[in-house]
Amino acid sequence: MKILQLSNRVPWPLNEGGTIGIYNFTKAFSEQGHEVYLYCLDGLKHATPIAEAQRELSKYASCLIHPIDTDIKWDEALKNLFSKDSYNIQRFNNESFRDELKQLLQKEQFDLIQLEGSYVGPYVDLVRSYHRGIISLRMHNAEFEIWARLAQNERNPIKAQYLKLLANRLKNYERELLQKVDCVVAVSPDDLKKFKALEPNLNGMVIPAGIDTDKWMFSPSSSVEKLYHIGSLEWHANREAVSHFLSEIWPSLKESDQSLSFHLAGKGIQASSFDNDIVTVYPEVADAYVFIESLDVCIVPLLSGSGIRLKILEAMSAGKLVISTKVGAQGIAYQDGIHLCIAETAKDWINCIASLKANPERAKKITAAARQLIEEKYS
Repeated sequence: MKILQLSNRVPWPLNEGGTIGIYNFTKAFSEQGHEVYLYCLDGLKHATPIAEAQRELSKYASCLIHPIDTDIKWDEALKNLFSKDSYNIQRFNNESFRDELKQLLQKEQFDLIQLEGSYVGPYVDLVRSYHRGIISLRMHNAEFEIWARLAQNERNPIKAQYLKLLANRLKNYERELLQKVDCVVAVSPDDLKKFKALEPNLNGMVIPAGIDTDKWMFSPSSSVEKLYHIGSLEWHANREAVSHFLSEIWPSLKESDQSLSFHLAGKGIQASSFDNDIVTVYPEVADAYVFIESLDVCIVPLLSGSGIRLKILEAMSAGKLVISTKVGAQGIAYQDGIHLCIAETAKDWINCIASLKANPERAKKITAAARQLIEEKYS
């Protein structure tokens, strides 16, 4: 088949779950013998190494990378208040990219065009007008749900009301988008249920994230002391999670056990924003596996989120214990206390760490069961 992927981001470097997911599809399509085209928008704020990305992605696809300024403009956001459009989505609607896409569609015929998430939804009508094959929408998560949770957790009433407005507009937008495609690909059964609630007649399937178990080798730790969080702080849900953990969880956790340390890594981290006496910050991590290999416990204190957390799956594959909120672990076929530990309050986190430290055999069983889960469902 001839396949076109449309993406709102460049899937390189592989430093966050979204880019890894897109890259894995591009690579898999190519390795299955299909001819792949990859057209990407590239937000200027990401500072993508273009030459390196082109070199890597061209191994699997004919690749076009189009720069776009997706930064929030407060004057545009203010104007948007008086319309019914989603400002989240509007920022990715680019006329010159539209022209390039139109030229491609006039020149080439595709069997399948896959939209990588809601943010390339503005181009679905253009695609439909020229494309006679299947249009697939791969939903990385339910965006409207993330923003609804952000609104629910926001303490500033004015900001909470604005976030609620964004969430409602996103929900309406995603409902309309689901109706315009032939197939919806969700990353978890939970997400597919949400999309079917929005559009009961959709043709949907679940294709979960896949972990390269050869790269993410099983290397369990012998202690439960070095906690880590790795994830892009450019993503609002991660910023909220880290802030909540450091202010509401970590002080009590550290007081209960002075041997604990916290290590923070990921894209968009400003080391100067954190107290080095509280957290060890790694602004640049060349290899995520090398980073976590010497650490013990992956923490995922998400309060807002959707989809599936690839970093949990990677930690499970590598034999690291995982402690997460229910929101952080949603979409994964886990059992609490069998594959990972669920903790919501500071007391939950304290009890969980204490229990794992007091029962090293239980910790071993959890990491072994988690690795088995990866091999059976997410490899």
